[in-house]
Amino acid sequence: MKKITILWLLFMVAIATAKAADSSFILKTSDNVSLYVKISGKGIPCVFVHGGPGSNAYYYQAFQQAGPIEDQVQMIYYDQRGCGRSSSPANGDYSLGRMEKDLEEIRQHLGFTKWAVMGHSFGGVIITSYAHHYPSRVAALLLIHCTLNVNYSMESHIHSGIQILGIADKTPYLDTTKPTMQRVGMIHDLLTQKKLWYKLMFRNQYEKDLNDTIDNPIGKSNRDFANAVWNMPEYMKDFTALTKDIHCPVLIMAGDKDYAIGPDHYKSFAFPHTSIVIYHGGHAPFQEEPQWYAEKVIGFFKQIKY
Repeated sequence: MKKITILWLLFMVAIATAKAADSSFILKTSDNVSLYVKISGKGIPCVFVHGGPGSNAYYYQAFQQAGPIEDQVQMIYYDQRGCGRSSSPANGDYSLGRMEKDLEEIRQHLGFTKWAVMGHSFGGVIITSYAHHYPSRVAALLLIHCTLNVNYSMESHIHSGIQILGIADKTPYLDTTKPTMQRVGMIHDLLTQKKLWYKLMFRNQYEKDLNDTIDNPIGKSNRDFANAVWNMPEYMKDFTALTKDIHCPVLIMAGDKDYAIGPDHYKSFAFPHTSIVIYHGGHAPFQEEPQWYAEKVIGFFKQIKY
């Protein structure tokens, strides 16, 4: 607990000393949703699309504020509709097309002809579909431990959990007549009881505890999208089929122990122009190894012709 308190102090100092150009604002979308947006840093513009699904951008932003990446890149952080510090649509429109339109309205508001687009985890679904539909607006894609097939990644939770727990009778967890999320829930419950859940995503329990509390400073977080998305079949499609038609430069970063996504999931991606970086760890290299992570991301940006 003491270590976590010290880290919070460091985060607060970083935020307090952030560059003068930093700003945050609320963008009203064309369907009257209030999106929280923050701009920080300088250089090539890059929007960060958070995961969850239904989390918020702060879990990533907290580790980047006033850091080395922002010396090279102008980061745009935003919370998706129904997430974090953003509001929810009155009509319940959480469609993928509307999520992409939100990105376009942010880009247009900021006056960028094009920008780099970075996603983490579930954000991979959104940014891949966005790049497919708006190719002229995407200078580069950065897939940071991304899933492009949620069902594949949920099966990774199940199979990896079975191995972590050393379960002999696998039948109840591999019974495909039961809904996938029901079986995932069974595995998660057992991992939690055994205090082993962290092994799906992190190298130790401390890193998971830190991740679980990192967004405390923003207060109550909107979870409406998190509650809606699991009943929306369009998000559960296999988006790897789109990758062969996306021709911008792509950075793929994957973890060889990232069982939340599946360590080999990236091998199904078929982007024509990729740089692949393997992290020897779990789901959040920007948290566990921030210097290593920054070097890889900055190195990729230096190769981009913007």
